[in-house]
This record gives sequence, C-alpha cells and structure tokens, in this order.
Amino acid sequence: MAEEKISEAETKKEIKTNKGEEEKLIIPITPEKVNLLLDKTADFKKPKILIKRALKDLKQKEKKEEDEKKKRKKEEAAERKFEEGKKFFEKGDYDKAIEFFTQAIKLNPDNAYFYYWRGNAYFKKGYYNKAIEDLTKAIELNPDDPWFYFCRGEAYYLGKKDYDKAIEDFTKAIKLNPYEVYFYGWRGRAYCEKGKYDEAIQDLTKAIELNPYKADFYYLLGKAYYGKKDYDKAIEDFTKAIELNPVEPQFYFQRGEAYCLGKKDYDKAIEDFTKAIELNPDDPWFYYWRGKAYYLGKKDYDKAIEDFTKAIKLKPDEASYCYWRGIAYFVKREFDKAIEDFNKAIKLNPDEASHYYWRGETYFGKREYNKAIEDFNEAIKLKPDEASYYHRRGIAYHLKGEFDKAIEDFTKAIKLNPHNPEFYMSRWYSYMLMGLYDKAREDFKKAMELEEEKKKK
Repeated sequence: MAEEKISEAETKKEIKTNKGEEEKLIIPITPEKVNLLLDKTADFKKPKILIKRALKDLKQKEKKEEDEKKKRKKEEAAERKFEEGKKFFEKGDYDKAIEFFTQAIKLNPDNAYFYYWRGNAYFKKGYYNKAIEDLTKAIELNPDDPWFYFCRGEAYYLGKKDYDKAIEDFTKAIKLNPYEVYFYGWRGRAYCEKGKYDEAIQDLTKAIELNPYKADFYYLLGKAYYGKKDYDKAIEDFTKAIELNPVEPQFYFQRGEAYCLGKKDYDKAIEDFTKAIELNPDDPWFYYWRGKAYYLGKKDYDKAIEDFTKAIKLKPDEASYCYWRGIAYFVKREFDKAIEDFNKAIKLNPDEASHYYWRGETYFGKREYNKAIEDFNEAIKLKPDEASYYHRRGIAYHLKGEFDKAIEDFTKAIKLNPHNPEFYMSRWYSYMLMGLYDKAREDFKKAMELEEEKKKK
C-alpha cells in the first residue's frame, strides 16, 4: 500500500478520541511528526490509541528539550557571572569576585572551575578553610586537573601549615603533570619545612632543570643546604639567586645568615645584612641579625645596640629584640637598662626560660643575689634540663654562704653535664669552705682531667 502523506494544512485538524470527544493538541505538530506517527501505527489495529501514546512521548521529548534550553540559558548566564568575577579578581577586588563566582555557582553548581576560582579568591583573602572547601569541591567535580590539587596544596601550606597534606596535593599535581616547574618548587619548599632536606633538594634540583632562570628555586635550594649545614653549597645557591635577581633583599639576608652562623664570617655577613637593609629599610629582622653579627663576631656592642633599637622601633612587640639588646647592655654593665629590656621580653614572652636567666644574671651582676635566685628558679621551672641554670643558682647560693644548697645545685649541674670542668671547680670551692677536703680533692682532680681532655681535642 502506498504511503499516505499528510499536508501541513491537515495537521491543524482535530483528532478524535475513542469516546468521540474532540481534543485539540496542546503541543505544536509538524507534518514530519504526524507522518512519523502514521509510520509507527501502520501495522497496528488501533492507531488512535498508539497516536495518543506517541503524542505523550512527543510532549516528554519537547519538555526535555525545553528543560535543556533553560539549562543552557542558565549555564550561559552563569558564564557571564563567572567572567565578571574574573575581571574583579584580576583587579584585586576579591570580595566582588567572590560575589559573582557565588552567583555563577548558584546558576550552575556543576562547574568545577567556578569553585576553583572562588577558592582562589578566598585564598587571596586569607580565608583558607573556605578556599580548601571550594578547591575540594572542584576536585570532586573534576579530579583530573592538576592545578586544583596544587592550589589546595598552597592553601594547606600557607594557611594551615599542614605540610603533610600540602605535600600530598603537590604530589598528585605532579602525577597529573610531571612537567610543571612550580609543582616541584612548592613540594620542595614543603619538604624543607618538614626538615626533609634531601627530598627538598631533589625536588628543587628538578625545578631548576625545568627552569634554570628562576631565582626563587636557587634560593630555596640554598635554604635546603643550609638546613643540612652544608653552608658552602647554601652560599653558592644564594649567590646564584642574587645573580638572577639582585634586588631581592631576602636573598642577601639569607646568605648573610649563612655567613654569620655557618661560616662565622661576620664581615661578609654584615655586608649582606647591610645590602638587605638598603633594599628594604623597613624590615626589623635585617637590623636584628646585623646587630647579632656585631655582637657575636665583632664585639661591637654599641653598633649592636643601635641595630637592636632600630628593630624594636619597627616592631616593638618582638621579645627577642628586647632580649638581645638587654644582653648587649649587660655586657656593657649597664645593668638597669638591661633589666628594663629583660622585663619587656618577659612581658612579651613569659614562657621563655632564657629571659629569666639573663635577668637573673643581671641581678647577680648587681649583687642582688636573692632576686637573681628568684629568676634562676623561674628559668629552671621552664627548662629543668639546662645544667647552666643550676650552676649559676649554685654560685648565687655560694656567695650567700648557703653552701649546702650550692653543692646541691652544682651536683645537679654535673649530673646533667658531667663533662664541664667548671661545674666541678665550683663544687670544689664549696666543699673547701665547708671543710670537706676529701670530696674537694676529688672534684679538683676531675676538673683537671677534663681540662686536659679539652686541650687534646
């Protein structure tokens, strides 16, 4: 039988139901759709029933198409919001960026990049928990993008100081893209913070292989070698960093620290600290370390005090600056100024044993032995395994004529450090004044033996 075709005009006709009632089609019907229905019902006895079923399918299909159209419109609107957010992000207006990214997410909650960008905006604001939450959502939606892991690793590193989780994320990023230099650089940095210097050196060396012109990588590699106490290699890498970027004060500072503490080359250390100060005169840390170099290496206590004072002016709430200036005043026998600084240091950090110890030493220098003993007591409470604290308290007791207490403290000091001849000599003197000559003789002999051993070394 020849196929029966329907014209466009005929599609406007009404279709009768089984009950004879007229039912107008709610949905638009094209000739192609009706011809399709006839094709489907050609071999059946009850075409009208099947047409109703087919019309239902058509309605569902068109509803699906309509839903998809609405979804596309939402997605397009979300993209527009997202692009606006990126513009604000690039301008540094992270609040506005977050606002637009949030609107984009509401319109399309299945786009991983919306969460990624909002997470980065939260990161820039210092809202690390929210940043990690958004970056985690981005990873759930798209686990194959290495930058999602990398950025979450940065948040763990900088915001949470959770170096283990940071390393875990940087490692995932590297697995997904083993050629991205920053992934190795940041994992190396995290390993350095963990004290895993060999792993850090391996990663930073790889980063330098991928990009030999990035000064930061040499700087970080130098820090790893510094951690291993390989000061020559550390200085070599800091120098390379300086060659690549001669206006970064931190590079000079770090090399200066290696010269100061590692090589005891205080002239070069002071030179580097001075250069760092020239490049950034507002960093108190640079003055503080130059002050320490003047104090430790040059014994120039006036210059040391001058630098510590500059550091204090820039950051008056840093206990260590007051503490070190106090020590410099102590050496200059300006005891009242020293005590004033130690008082400030204790107020700022009451849990540091050395602050009490040095104030005790200063009272000792003023021959105020009771106050000295009080401070030595506090130092011992905070650090009960420090032999020198017992020794100095013992001397204070000795000068007060309390020889039993002095001997008790000297004995405790010897127990903690049996290789210091000074401890035996102090106890010898107390034994002598108490008339305990045999014990005194033993201590004197032991002190002489230890002195001989020191000479041989």
